[in-house]
Amino acid sequence: MRSAEFSQRGLIALVAAAALATAAGGAEDPSVRALQQHQLQGQQRQEALQLRMQQQRRAAQNPPSDLRPQQATDLQQIEQQQRQQQAAERVRIDQQQRQQQLQYRQGIEPATAQPSDDNAQRRTRAQMELRKAQESSHQQLRRFESELQPKPGAGGERLRKLE
Repeated sequence: MRSAEFSQRGLIALVAAAALATAAGGAEDPSVRALQQHQLQGQQRQEALQLRMQQQRRAAQNPPSDLRPQQATDLQQIEQQQRQQQAAERVRIDQQQRQQQLQYRQGIEPATAQPSDDNAQRRTRAQMELRKAQESSHQQLRRFESELQPKPGAGGERLRKLE
């Protein structure tokens, strides 16, 4: 787990360095500032998620000694459900970041315009590409969420009792 934490921290440091490098080159551009702000917010959400996961891992590794076996099993199921929810949240955040990066790139990169293309056609094409990316992200998220749904008879009754 330590290597995963280091690689995540390395990735965060890389994103921060890229944001700083971008800031040096285009701090005057509002779209660059918006992208940097979004990246920073994503980084903060990721760090908060990692902190919650670490706290839950510690709590799971050191459960109170007075727990009965049934309570311990219920606690494990709840923790597994929380891990699945966190994984789904990470997927959602990653998809959202990819979409915003695509939108940013579409805003700054010149479209491959044909001589007969006008602004309205390019704008329509960019909107269609954005919709396709959004639909793809939503489909992937729905697939992931359906995989996380508890299976019938998999202890869901005990989870409802705890709530």
